[in-house]
Amino acid sequence: MVAAAYFGAAKLSLLVAIPPGYATAVWPPSGIAVAALLLGGRRLWPAVLAGSFLANLTIDGALLASAAIAAGSSIQALVMAGLMRRHVGVPRQFDNIDQVVKFVLVAALGSTIAASVALPALFFLYRMPSSELLGNWATWWQGDACGVLIFMPLILSWSERIRWQPRRLLEVAAFTVLLLGATQIVFHGSGARTFLVVPFIVWAAFRFGQRGMTTAVAAVCGIALWYTLAIKRGPFASEPMHESLLLLLLFVSTLVFTGLVLCAVLRQLEQAIGELESRVGQRTAELQEAKVAAERANEAKSQFLANMSHELRTPLNSLLILARLLADNSGGNLTGKQIKFAQTIQASGLDLLSLINDLLDLAKIESGAVTALNVAPAAFGELRDDLERMFRQVAQERGLQFSIVLDPALPPSLRTDASRLKQVLKNLLANAFKFTPKGAVTLRVAPEGTGRVAFAVSDTGIGIPPDKQQLIFEAFQQADGSTSRKYGGTGLGLSISRELTRLLGGELRLASRAGEGSTFTLVLPLADQRVTASS
Repeated sequence: MVAAAYFGAAKLSLLVAIPPGYATAVWPPSGIAVAALLLGGRRLWPAVLAGSFLANLTIDGALLASAAIAAGSSIQALVMAGLMRRHVGVPRQFDNIDQVVKFVLVAALGSTIAASVALPALFFLYRMPSSELLGNWATWWQGDACGVLIFMPLILSWSERIRWQPRRLLEVAAFTVLLLGATQIVFHGSGARTFLVVPFIVWAAFRFGQRGMTTAVAAVCGIALWYTLAIKRGPFASEPMHESLLLLLLFVSTLVFTGLVLCAVLRQLEQAIGELESRVGQRTAELQEAKVAAERANEAKSQFLANMSHELRTPLNSLLILARLLADNSGGNLTGKQIKFAQTIQASGLDLLSLINDLLDLAKIESGAVTALNVAPAAFGELRDDLERMFRQVAQERGLQFSIVLDPALPPSLRTDASRLKQVLKNLLANAFKFTPKGAVTLRVAPEGTGRVAFAVSDTGIGIPPDKQQLIFEAFQQADGSTSRKYGGTGLGLSISRELTRLLGGELRLASRAGEGSTFTLVLPLADQRVTASS
């Protein structure tokens, strides 16, 4: 098959051979021979030898001349295939610009072998004038170089499996028609129009890859040869023969090099995009695994806290009951000092119970156990009275002013989970009393925009520095260590309040200045449909 392909391509090329008939401006068999040895291995060199010998033998039956040319062609194909395989590989698709440059260099330098081996024999056989020897050698080298530059990438590109895309057929047809039209314009005019071919090479490289680009270049080269050598018309036919061939070589080489470089750059870009997508996918999978592991760890932590809270609450309740019985001293057999000890035990137990309840609430919220809400109308007046009863005594004991102000523009009630709302407000008011040594604590309830209500808890306490205002909403965090030691507490209240606020469909805001007090504002919908649906 290789010998037949070589023979057929040679006979077609020799139709436009330059006297004495052994050299052409473009010699496709040289590209076919190198591509065959790259794809099939060195074992195919006899087929190259046979095809070359038979093709040249049919010219004038000169055995010695045909043998010399066949030997030169075979040696050249073997050397170029070896260099190409060593330095470039088998470039069905060029992956980078370095490969393209090495390919062009191997094609340019390796194409000198056949002419250098065969021309001395032809020189003596045909008594060729010495003045013509260099010109024939240059033409022979040009034909082989163009053949390798054009046809080797073309054959290697088409050796890959072809995936036809029917939706591209219309574009291929349009490209073919337009390319033929452009070549007619170019080769019917002067050399100033040759630039019209370049956009089509770029188009082919972008849309059809190396296969489409090399096919387009081969078509342009064939048309250029036909017009230049057969019709003797076009931008390369007006000069003397050797100058015309040199210009044609430069034109074809420029198209091939430009197209292959562009294909290599696009190939590099595709590989870079593919590698980036692979890395992103791998990183996404790693992050997903880390997210799942973190969620499992958080769930296990929350479950552990919930279990421990339940286990601690049972003996603690018994301790509180016994401490209260001792503090009541119903039998009258305890001294005042013993009663005070019992009261201290009860107070400390209540603090511990409060801590356990906070841990349990936080664990439930973080694990997603708290999702269902008991949504019902909650009257603002009843809410005010409940909070008044809870904190009036606290205010008197601490010597603080305490007031709850309801805006007259408020509706009678809002639809929400009243128990969760009270839990948040109790946390905010408890913190306000805890961190306010003197002054006042105020709860103002007023409409906020359309369909929302704001509960603003203000105090004249120690305030919060700006750099700590986000930190205090995290679990077990307070403004600083000294605050925890001086005022006590675990730092869970605001974290629980924030999560409950989100559950209620609202938001929790903070405005504070160190030394001047703070205002925590809870904003809720008057009738949140999302919350209503949750119930």
